[in-house]
Amino acid sequence: MKKTVSSIFIAMALVLSAGTLTGYCTQTDNNRQTIVKSDRQDMKKMFEQRLNLTEKQKQKAAEIHRQGRQEMKPVMMKIEVKRQEIETVKLTKISEKAQQERITQLNAEIKELEKQAQEIRKKNTQEFEKLLNKKQKAELEQMKAEGRARFERRHPPRPPFGGLGTPNFLFRPLLPPPQQNETNFWK
Repeated sequence: MKKTVSSIFIAMALVLSAGTLTGYCTQTDNNRQTIVKSDRQDMKKMFEQRLNLTEKQKQKAAEIHRQGRQEMKPVMMKIEVKRQEIETVKLTKISEKAQQERITQLNAEIKELEKQAQEIRKKNTQEFEKLLNKKQKAELEQMKAEGRARFERRHPPRPPFGGLGTPNFLFRPLLPPPQQNETNFWK
């Protein structure tokens, strides 16, 4: 009887704690989304203030951004479909060689789509920069330089990559030759 009551009590405690944990996770996720959204809005305001954009420029920039997102949406959807297809190919029971060929082909298609996305981004950036006057363009270039410097501070350069299959002795530090003692142990 005691075992039954204690096992029921433990089961109830687990169910209640799981419900509380689920509510906490959902609440945390909602808070994170709110924080990210407010951070983006703050960054946008700082960007607009630093460039000293007029209301007309802000409206045109918003339109360029909206238009770019519409152009980018189908490309990003295609990339996501290709990535899902790669995962599906990995789970199929076809030969390993056929799997690798298909994955290589899909990766090449993804690279082409990413090039398209980069071209769209570049076009949108150029359209935005056309809105700016000389002083604003100079400030934007300074902001870009500061961003690059901040990135380089946070992401130090990687050591050179020797490639796969290269012998380890090429990357070992050269040690000085051993010192010869006055006495020869082999005599």
